Amino acid sequence: MAKRDRFLEDLMAVVSKLPWQAGVALAVVSLVVLHFVASAFAIAPAATTLADMSSVVIQSGVHTVAYIGQFILPIVFLFGAVASFIKRGRGARLFDGSGADPTGAVAAMGWRDFERLICEAFRREGYRVDERGGSAPDGGIDLIATKAKKRILIQCKHWKAKQVRVSVVRELNGVVAARRADGGVIVTSGTFTKEASEFARTAKIRLIDGDALSEMIGSTKSAPRVSTAAAPVPTAASGVADAPAGPWCPKCGAAMVNRVARQGKFTGRNFWGCGQYPKCRGVLPGW
Repeated sequence: MAKRDRFLEDLMAVVSKLPWQAGVALAVVSLVVLHFVASAFAIAPAATTLADMSSVVIQSGVHTVAYIGQFILPIVFLFGAVASFIKRGRGARLFDGSGADPTGAVAAMGWRDFERLICEAFRREGYRVDERGGSAPDGGIDLIATKAKKRILIQCKHWKAKQVRVSVVRELNGVVAARRADGGVIVTSGTFTKEASEFARTAKIRLIDGDALSEMIGSTKSAPRVSTAAAPVPTAASGVADAPAGPWCPKCGAAMVNRVARQGKFTGRNFWGCGQYPKCRGVLPGW
C-alpha cells in the first residue's frame, strides 16, 4: 500500500512539472484507454483445463487493474495539472511584481521562487519550459526550454554574494553535449568569474548575471508601457545621413521602430521595439 501511494505521489509530482494542458490531456487519454481495456477484458472465458484457468486469472487481473485505474489515474493527472496551473500563476505573479525593482525583488526571493521567476521569464520569450528541479537548491538541470525545435538546458544559481566559477560552466557544457541539446543557460543573481565568462564564449553556454537578469525582467515589463507615438524608422530617404536604418526583429523578423521607455530603470532611453507590437515584444538597444 505504501509503495503504491508513493508511486502515485511521484507520478503527480512529475505531471505537476509539465504544462497543465499536458496533465489534462493525460487524464483524458488514461480514462479512455483504461475504460476500453476494462470493457474488453470484462467477460472471462469458461475454464475447462488448468491452462484455461491460468488465462482466466490473467484476464481477470487485467480487468481489475484497468477498472480501478480508470478512476485513480485520471484523478492523479488532474491533481498534477492543477498543481502545474497554480505554479504557473505564481510564477506570473512573481514576474509581474518584480518589474518595478528587479534587483531588490530577486534578492528577497528564495531559490524556489527564483526558479519560478526564470521559468516565467523564458516563457514570455516564447519558450515552452518544463521544470526539472529537484528538492535541493541545486538539482542540476532546473529547466528545459524549447522553441523552434531547439532545446536549451537551464541552471538557476541563486547566489547573492558569490561568483559562479568556471567549473559550473564546464559541467553544464558537458551535460549539453551528453544530452545533445542545442545550448545551455546559467542564470545567477550574482556574477560570473572572468574564467567562467571566457569559457562560455567558446562553448554553447549563455550566461545571465544579476544585472542582465534585471534588464531582462525590466525590459519585458517596460514594453507595454512605451510611447505608442513612436518615431519613424530613419532611412536614407529621410534626409538624415548619419541615422542608422532600423534593424529587423530578432524574434519574428519584422521591421523595428524606435521607441522611448516611459517607465522602469531605462526611462527616457531610446530602444528598438518590434513593429508588430503587441503581437511580438522583441526589443533591441536603441541608437
